Amino acid sequence: MTSRYRTIFILIAVIVGFFAVSSLLVQTMHQVQAWNDETHQFSEAEALALEPQFSFTDSTSGLFRTLFTNDPGEPVVDGPYLVLAGSFATRSRAKQHLRRIKKAGFRTAEILYFKGKREIYAIGVGAHRTMSEASQQVELLSRRHQLEAYVHKIRQQS
Repeated sequence: MTSRYRTIFILIAVIVGFFAVSSLLVQTMHQVQAWNDETHQFSEAEALALEPQFSFTDSTSGLFRTLFTNDPGEPVVDGPYLVLAGSFATRSRAKQHLRRIKKAGFRTAEILYFKGKREIYAIGVGAHRTMSEASQQVELLSRRHQLEAYVHKIRQQS
């Protein structure tokens, strides 16, 4: 009987140890991912400071079509505004962040390409005709999902 209990005890200890090590590895992975995002992501202030030199002209984007083709008879007086949840220097970092945004429930989120003196790959999560609508979505992202987001006003297309 004693060896049977010893075997069961060792088996349970191995299983508990496995889960403890797995938990530590997952926590470490999340910390490394967060560190990578911080080092490769533009802050909101940096992105907004660079914004005047960037133009968004990707007419194949679903967010772009939402703004410009939903109601072509209604002029866009105050907007249009994109809600961006992250701006990255590389497409691969943007793809990683996009997966996390989609897991948070934003299925229509997409990578938007801005070109200027530098390239920015931003995660677009919403398109709005007014600043107040866009600001409400930014607040939702921040409060409910702990995601940093900001509003980008699209310059009028010429």
